[in-house]
Order: sequence, then C-alpha cells, then structure tokens
Amino acid sequence: MDTILTGMRPTGALHVGHYVGVIRNMVALQKSGAECYFFLADWHAYNALIDNVDVITKSRYEYVKGWIAAGLDPKISPIYRQSDIPEVLMLNQIFQCLTPPGWADRSPSWKDFINNPNASRLLDNVGFFAYPILQAADIAIVKGKRVPVGADQVAHIELAREIVRKFNRQYKANLPEPEALLTTFPKLPGTDGGTKMSSSIGNVISLNETEKSLQKKVNKMKTDDQRGGVEQPGNPDNCTVYDFHKAFSPSNEVSLINESCRAAGLSCGECKMKLGGNMKDILMPIAERFNQISDSDVNDILSDGARKAKVRTHATWEEIKSLTKF
Repeated sequence: MDTILTGMRPTGALHVGHYVGVIRNMVALQKSGAECYFFLADWHAYNALIDNVDVITKSRYEYVKGWIAAGLDPKISPIYRQSDIPEVLMLNQIFQCLTPPGWADRSPSWKDFINNPNASRLLDNVGFFAYPILQAADIAIVKGKRVPVGADQVAHIELAREIVRKFNRQYKANLPEPEALLTTFPKLPGTDGGTKMSSSIGNVISLNETEKSLQKKVNKMKTDDQRGGVEQPGNPDNCTVYDFHKAFSPSNEVSLINESCRAAGLSCGECKMKLGGNMKDILMPIAERFNQISDSDVNDILSDGARKAKVRTHATWEEIKSLTKF
C-alpha cells in the first residue's frame, strides 16, 4: 500500500478555502483506507513568520480542531507537528548536501517571490529558498509515495523526486520516489471576489462560524457587477456566489442556478439564501464539533501522533544512517 503524506502550514486563520481545497481531500483519503500521515508544517511556517511565531502556535490549535471536526480520525492516521520529528531536519541536512543550488532556484514559490515587488521581504531567506528540499525530507522520512498537491506544487514534488533519486543512486538506497496526487477542486476566491482568502484582508469564512455570521458573510459576497437588476440576465462566471455554489451545493442545483441566473429567473438575493442554506448544512456540524475540542485535546492528539509517526521516521533514519555510514 502506498503511503500518503499531506499537511498544511499553520500561518493564519483556518477557513473554508482550506476545507474545500485540502481538508475535504484529507478526509476522503483517510476514508479510502490509504496509509496516511497528516502533519502541521510548522518549520515551513517559520520561514514566513519568523517575526510572529505566536501565529504559528495559535494556528496549530485551530488547524487540528478543524481537521478533527471535519472528519479526520487521529486513531487511524498520525497527526503530528513537523517540529516534533527530529529526523526530518537530519534528513533535510543530507538532502541539502545532495541538492545543487540551481535545483532549488527552479522552485515556483521562490520565482514568484523574487518577481513580486509586493511580496513580504521576510521571505528573503535561505530557509524559504530551500524549502522544497525540506519538503522532500518530510516526504521521504515517512517513505511517502503519493503527495496530494495543487497544480502549483507539482514542480516541488518533481524536485523531491530528483533529490530522492539522487540519494538512492548515491547510497544504493530504495526510498520511494514521490508522486504528485493532484487535487481536483480549484481554490475558492475571497468573499470580496479576490483571488485569495486572507484573514489579514478579512475576506474569509471560518470553519466555526455561527449560522448568523455565516449568512451575513454570504450576503456580502460580490456578485456579477454587470447585471443591471433582477429583471436582467446575469453571468454566473463573474459571480463569487456561484464559485461557492460549485463547492457547497449539489451538482444538479448548481446547474439549475446557472440556467436560472442567465435567464433572469433567480435574483442575487435568492441565490445567496440558497448558498447560505447549503453551506450551513455542511459547516454547522463542523462548527459544533470544532467548539467541543479543547487545546488540551489538541496537545494529546499531537503528542500521540508524534509517537506513532516516530515509529516510521526512526526506522527510516536508522536505514539511512546505515547506508550513509554517518
């Protein structure tokens, strides 16, 4: 059975964009019976938040609560902090010594940073430059074979494959070469129609909204600004509400909304009420479970997850030590 590794960087508020793009997929993978490892990538988060590590600590609790509330079972798959696994950093050191700088320089994330004049200058550090190498160590230390990622992360998994392949050649080893497991749903926009949800902007819907706060945020969502009024046809392709319908509404209802909007048979207000109802059906049970999980529960889950993960990571490291004669 292939081992699957996936995780998230705890860098801010957990929101429905995370749920649709990552968490829902994590739950499905676990339910499929696959051997899964789920981790909080706090060393990766440190690259971006070296001046504000309290955010990482706060997010750590919020993320685990959200994962469990959405359906992950820590009794089936380890849930752990990256920083609780020392073998990750040890293998990262070996991988860094095997990786030419030109390989890391190909990282799409690094290219985006150096080409974006508005990017945070805090990312201008060797840790962020070399983070795909650390990602390779995250994967290899649990002998991960498949890694769920979006299309923008495929190049990083290809780099991990090259690093693992070079390690295997160098030391006559047999670590699995990781493969990208593409996620199928695109990123949700912010409620303001922006391309990205961000707690700093305030365009997010969290996983522990109340019914009232959820509907209020839906009601404020951006719709087709070219539509002249309810008697005029609209264009769902220009509507943030429709983007959310595709994520939270049944497919037959999504098709009907598309047709009704284009035929001026559905007002924006009615469309938002339908969306709010569908989102409540999915998110309110999650919010209820979320609020029942304490910080102490999270500490116990992470402690137990690290203990379970170390069974694999320690065994892998012992193999690597023997092969490298280090």
